[in-house]
Amino acid sequence: MTEERPVEVLIVGAGNIGRVYGYHLFKGGAKVHFYVREHNKQNLSNNPLVMHGLSSVIRWCNKTSTIKFSDYTVTTDTDIANGNAPNLPEHLDYVIFSVPSHHLGEGNWLKTLVTFINNKYQKNVYYTSPIPDETNMERYLDMGVEKSQLIAGQTNVSSYFAPLADQKYEPRSKEILEKDNEEKNPNKVTIFIPFFSEVVGNLTEEAKEATDKYVKILNKGGLKTVNIGKDTEYGINAILLVPILAGFSMYNWNFYDVGRDLKTMSLITASLRETSSIILKKTKDQNNSMIKAISFVPSILFASFLILFHFISLYIFSLDFEAFCNAHFNVKLGEQTDYWNNILSNDAEKYGIDISNLKKLMKQYKESSKKNE
Repeated sequence: MTEERPVEVLIVGAGNIGRVYGYHLFKGGAKVHFYVREHNKQNLSNNPLVMHGLSSVIRWCNKTSTIKFSDYTVTTDTDIANGNAPNLPEHLDYVIFSVPSHHLGEGNWLKTLVTFINNKYQKNVYYTSPIPDETNMERYLDMGVEKSQLIAGQTNVSSYFAPLADQKYEPRSKEILEKDNEEKNPNKVTIFIPFFSEVVGNLTEEAKEATDKYVKILNKGGLKTVNIGKDTEYGINAILLVPILAGFSMYNWNFYDVGRDLKTMSLITASLRETSSIILKKTKDQNNSMIKAISFVPSILFASFLILFHFISLYIFSLDFEAFCNAHFNVKLGEQTDYWNNILSNDAEKYGIDISNLKKLMKQYKESSKKNE
């Protein structure tokens, strides 16, 4: 009986999400390959990745452990640009993009990579991304990828390089923390916790079998994933949240401070109504009910929820969620907020939608960012 060959996966980017997916795909039986920039190769090649999974969102129920992961190969942008990537396998099944969307359009690296993969593997590869893409993966279609090769994705994992700046709570036990700190490893510990199941969706019926297989591997590896059989629309839904990303960042994601400032909360909710109008117009009113419901959320209700959530983060969650959000959205992905705001501004002009509240909020956000520099 012929043994089935292992599934081969190329993960583009080795940040938090890339490492989480690589680790679980490996546990699920896949062979993992990372694509990174040349200057990131040495640390990734010479030192194992250090993964620390939290078993529960509830602090008292959480059981934790730190595990090293080194069963992968590394290919760089230089390898691909030179047309010589010896670490890539003979067959490739999936390419997973874990790079923030505002980096996908920088330079020609993405076009070079997709062209190389298409030429080497004759389009027998499926592309997916757990990261929000405001083009709904159309950027890949423009590069010659067939729609039948695309699998939409959406991550619900919170992950970060430990420790978080200004965190009020360390999720690792004292013993584990001391042991982790003793390691002379330039790859920082990646702490992760799935708040909900990961979501994927085949865009065509031709991709259903490959999507189900991908889901099976992730579930086997311990990362709960579901296939909804359609576009997740993650990129569109995520860009709706620009007012939240900007408004909360002005308070370093302290939910209590945001919630008690009703003037700012009113501006955020008014801006959300404007962004939801843009998205509904852009999608010809075909988007989900969550987008439509945004327009009816009262500021006082939103503010009350944030104040409650502040104390949940402080005393119940397994990690300091406010510190995580600040490190992720304010520090790491601050450029992405500006990038998405430019897209919203262009769409508002295109569809003739007034975004005076969003403009006012973004002005305050930029002034606040300058003060914190």
